[in-house]
Amino acid sequence: MTEEPVILDANVEPSSRMLGKWMSAAMVVGSMVGSGIYLLPTTLAPFGSNLVIAFLLTGFGTMCLAFALARLAARIPGGPFAYVDQAFGEKTAFVTLWCYTFSQVTGVSGVAVAVAGALGHVWPSVVSGPPLIGVALCSIFALLIVNLRGTRSAGALQIVTVVIKLVPLLAVMALVLGRFGSGSGVEPLAAVPLSFSGVIAAAALTLFSLTGFEGAAMTARVTRDSTTTVPRATILGTGFTAVVYLLATVAVLLLLPSAVAAKSGAPFADAISPLLGATAGIFVALIAAVSAFGTANSLLLMAAETARTMGQAGDLPPVFARANGRGAPAGAIWICSILSALLVLASSSKNFVNVYVFITLVSTVLALVLYIVCAAAALKLRAGGKWTAIVAIGVVYSIAMFIGSGVEVLLWGAAVALAGLPIRAISRWLNGSSRAAAESPASPLG
Repeated sequence: MTEEPVILDANVEPSSRMLGKWMSAAMVVGSMVGSGIYLLPTTLAPFGSNLVIAFLLTGFGTMCLAFALARLAARIPGGPFAYVDQAFGEKTAFVTLWCYTFSQVTGVSGVAVAVAGALGHVWPSVVSGPPLIGVALCSIFALLIVNLRGTRSAGALQIVTVVIKLVPLLAVMALVLGRFGSGSGVEPLAAVPLSFSGVIAAAALTLFSLTGFEGAAMTARVTRDSTTTVPRATILGTGFTAVVYLLATVAVLLLLPSAVAAKSGAPFADAISPLLGATAGIFVALIAAVSAFGTANSLLLMAAETARTMGQAGDLPPVFARANGRGAPAGAIWICSILSALLVLASSSKNFVNVYVFITLVSTVLALVLYIVCAAAALKLRAGGKWTAIVAIGVVYSIAMFIGSGVEVLLWGAAVALAGLPIRAISRWLNGSSRAAAESPASPLG
């Protein structure tokens, strides 16, 4: 099946706004590599060699899900809306993207606060209160401007931030190689015996660190040659990130005694300090801020693209489908940015912290909806071919992720998902739309 190019403005050259193969790959890596990696050595230090097996298990499960998305992208242009639409119908496709968009909007606000939190290590005055809120809001405003300039602008920013955020990860690996090359000793991993319970506990801590592999698929509709580019970017980006996470985490634990790493608030800074001295803390803090900013950029881009898809299908008000002269989904970008900013403002409430943490957990569960539904779609459409067993493992893996989230969080996630149905009904009434999925701009059947 060949893909018709999606031209949002006849006066805009497609190559000026479409994501290329490197930008598509950067969406995957940039979405996955966030601020969480900088604390993984701390949380995993007590598990010793169990963490290696846990990484291999979670990495394999994530790769199975990435494989399912890649196979769908190779067969069906248009992104996840089209995949789910063809497998389960337009209503399921809407609920899936509704949940995912809500998840990304919440994520933008949370990561924007993380930008301010990271800069607080350099400028203590912005660590809390109005200065922290101000920095977070400025981060969202900067992302708004970048994304309004078009998909290519957002993709270029993603490449730059991916390169920067990988620096401390690669630095600790280089330090370990230097120690091996010079014959210097390294620290042993914690002396903890291998056990099933140890592996499972470590896997639970790494479970969500590899999410974000859907970045290329979510922007498939604005990617050149998406049926070729997206599958490659998804598989290669996911595999690359999983390997880097494992090597960087182990490298830190080979440079720091496990007892020290387990109590460190900045394990990468402590591991790099022999090379950079007193500047290590500032260096890693700035890198963490850039990392969070890059992650927020990919979250906003994906939220806007999914909202635009639903707007074009008539499932959200027409403003969500409105594009500017550069082909960017301006209406969706503005609304998603405003919602994220409102969540940041809400975080200034003294009583908000616990509620916000819970909303973040619900947001993560909503993202899991995309994973399980797309994996199930790949299974139903037999997109896996002779590798169907891998897709089936992805379905089982995503179900396990749901179960591990807890009943209360799942119930709240279900409530958010159901809340989208009346919004869809009202939007269709306002649009005078009762179009079938085949008439949807996102559908491969049109």
